[in-house]
Amino acid sequence: MKVLFVWFRRSDVTHDQALAEWSGERHRSAVRKIPGLKKWIQNVPAELPNATAADGIGELWFDTAETMQQGMASAEMAAAVEDGKRFADVEKAYVLVVDEKAVVG
Repeated sequence: MKVLFVWFRRSDVTHDQALAEWSGERHRSAVRKIPGLKKWIQNVPAELPNATAADGIGELWFDTAETMQQGMASAEMAAAVEDGKRFADVEKAYVLVVDEKAVVG
């Protein structure tokens, strides 16, 4: 099971500042504590196509739907989201639960 977090920086933070906070130890430490989290991938745009583009897409991987639900509902997830408010605009951000289907490779 994979959850995608599509996030946008706060208006008072630059793209580079937001990325530094997202990949920084404080936020990494918070996300690592999410119960059942198997893998975390940060997707960073090589170049922002326009001012309204997302600043990043995070992938949180879990072994099962049950562990995903538990992790997403946990106090540790709430703490990670709260920490993300330092650099991300939570009103613009959104979450997608996806089924990955390999088409090539």
